[in-house]
Amino acid sequence: MIDVLKDAINNLRGLITPPRYLSWQTLLLLSLFSWGMATLAEASEATPVTVGILSTGSWLFLTIAIWWGLTDNPVRLGYISISPWITAAVICVFIFRPWTTERLQLAMASWPIVATILVAIPKFCNWKLDLSLPKPAVRQDLIVLLLINLLLSSWIMFYFRVQNWFLEYPSLLAENLDNSAFVYRFGNNGNVNSQADALLTSAADNLVKQLDNTPWPRVERWLLNLDNSINSVAEGIILNAINESVFWSLDAPRPQSMSNGYQIRLRANWLGPTAKQNGYYVEKVCTILPRTLQPRTGEEPSQDLTPVAQVNCSDQTTEVERPVTLEESAT
Repeated sequence: MIDVLKDAINNLRGLITPPRYLSWQTLLLLSLFSWGMATLAEASEATPVTVGILSTGSWLFLTIAIWWGLTDNPVRLGYISISPWITAAVICVFIFRPWTTERLQLAMASWPIVATILVAIPKFCNWKLDLSLPKPAVRQDLIVLLLINLLLSSWIMFYFRVQNWFLEYPSLLAENLDNSAFVYRFGNNGNVNSQADALLTSAADNLVKQLDNTPWPRVERWLLNLDNSINSVAEGIILNAINESVFWSLDAPRPQSMSNGYQIRLRANWLGPTAKQNGYYVEKVCTILPRTLQPRTGEEPSQDLTPVAQVNCSDQTTEVERPVTLEESAT
């Protein structure tokens, strides 16, 4: 065991020991030294400028060392060298630090472009910085590589854009995306609910607050002026996804008369993009029934007691696809 450890240490020492003063191993050691000094400066509460200069120097030395070392000792997958991609990843980590969500997305999108630049630089100049135009065949290969990596970068940016759409507008995830050419569901995401449930639940609570135990004549006047009444129900409702508010509207069709009351359908209309041809809406059913107040204990029953409303709303919601209108069917 000790012999194996000694061999590993000797191999590591032989790998990082500079064969000459100007080599990638020298730059790697300078990077480690700068990193150690930056850590020591931060621990001793040095100024942020000092820590920043030392840490930046460490990243610069490390980036150049990796680029130089992988140029002399390329890493290959089959016949393809992935050394530029490794170096480009280190460069992107260095350029876009400190990490935030936006910087991470920008770094991922820039990674293929930086790798293309690293592949192209040795074709146009050498270590002595002598510029020369590569042969037409080499230029053609570089153009093809650039176009491929631009396409890859665009797909990476498009991926993050779609993810941001789903974060800002989660109701899109409730759509049937089986026929989409760009979106694929991983795992079991089929039970994602749209914001219609939250909207209708809040609307039903407001409806109960406004009408429950309200005198029956006032309830009937409320139903006669249903459009304005629904607007009052929708006031103050805040969805979890605030950006979706512009794509939802709340209304209710004419209430249906029952034997001794009314049935009202609260309807949340989705106005945004949808996989359904004519869009859809989601309904929640509420029943409004008259109820006669019982006299309190010890009180004489009165013949003039006005009934009050009793409001009950279903816990279930129903999604309904809009039918095709006559104008749409004619076209």
